[in-house]
Amino acid sequence: MTLNIRLLSRAFQSKCKPFQFAAGAAGGAGMIYYLHSTTQDERSRSNINSKRCPTFPLINKEPLPLSITLRLRYNTIVSCESVETEEQRFERILTYHRERIGQYRSEWEYRADSSATTATKTPSRSWPDNLPSNDDLPAMLEDMKYCSRSPNFRSDKEYCQRLNFRVAAALLMQYDEGSQKKGMDILRRLAEIGYSDAMAYYGICLNEGRAGLDPNSEAAVSWWQLSMDMYGHPQSVYELAVAKYTGEGVAEDEVEAVRLFALAAEQDHPGAAYMLGDCLLDGIGVEMDRGAALEWLVRASELGHRGARSRVMAVLEKKAGEDYGGFTDASRQTFVQHTMFSADENGHIIQRTATLRNKIGGGIGGGPRNPTELQRRQTIVGKSRNA
Repeated sequence: MTLNIRLLSRAFQSKCKPFQFAAGAAGGAGMIYYLHSTTQDERSRSNINSKRCPTFPLINKEPLPLSITLRLRYNTIVSCESVETEEQRFERILTYHRERIGQYRSEWEYRADSSATTATKTPSRSWPDNLPSNDDLPAMLEDMKYCSRSPNFRSDKEYCQRLNFRVAAALLMQYDEGSQKKGMDILRRLAEIGYSDAMAYYGICLNEGRAGLDPNSEAAVSWWQLSMDMYGHPQSVYELAVAKYTGEGVAEDEVEAVRLFALAAEQDHPGAAYMLGDCLLDGIGVEMDRGAALEWLVRASELGHRGARSRVMAVLEKKAGEDYGGFTDASRQTFVQHTMFSADENGHIIQRTATLRNKIGGGIGGGPRNPTELQRRQTIVGKSRNA
């Protein structure tokens, strides 16, 4: 027996409790109903319109993608209860975090009378975040010459690769083109032998056109995809998600972008957690879920993301009745919700909840067909990078 997850959730959302599963390699985070039956006779007596909660078999307990059919098995039992609405869940989560606002202020050194991007313990950083100083660079360059000759090379080959990567990254940050090209050559060689950090960073450099190269987003996507397939490298997963979110170097795919953001966020990538929260707030590539969005933004904050801290505090400190000019709070990053009416292919009127983003962008997305929305998405991505 096969049921579609969307049809199942609509049919039972008023009667049965959804169980949330974590994002994993098989798919992003989502909501699933675990329904049950003790015997086939009892299952046959179940009625979707009955007053008691209906019974169905329990599905396989494995992480599943957002849109997938459920293969059901008999003779398993699980209880079901009334489900919260999105509004109720958001209010419950919001209350929970507002009770901890003093703790957040203390841990994050947040001050309402200052910029939250500077009033934090964690300095601004971006990946890679272990660059050597200019003072250390000459000694590290000298060490590189003899690293492979060391008696420890055979037992600690990765040490030399780490050393080469840090040197390459530092050289790429220099102002003179000669140093940049030298760094790019070291980075390319590391990427070609399969060093995961180098594969991710080489893709970034190709995408941005570093060391005098022309930007090549298609080649960058290929390196990120390879790094993700070989190692599940969180930075590569995040970069690939960004590419699919903006439609640069690859076909735009909002749903896949959200799945990849969730995959990287589960590996504690602060920028991915920030982006996942933003997508959940605006309903981009996933059903709008403000409660889950707040949880991910708090998680990004705990990982040291300064922009996430600012955004969380703006949500928690929102004043009732105050006009934020079309935005939901003082962060001015999430648009207000409104009701949209549209017609389906049969001419039937459909009412749905959306954000002002959808109204402005016409629901087209962030690709070249909609430069205004593309620019907004690139701005959000920029905020996620400056953790």
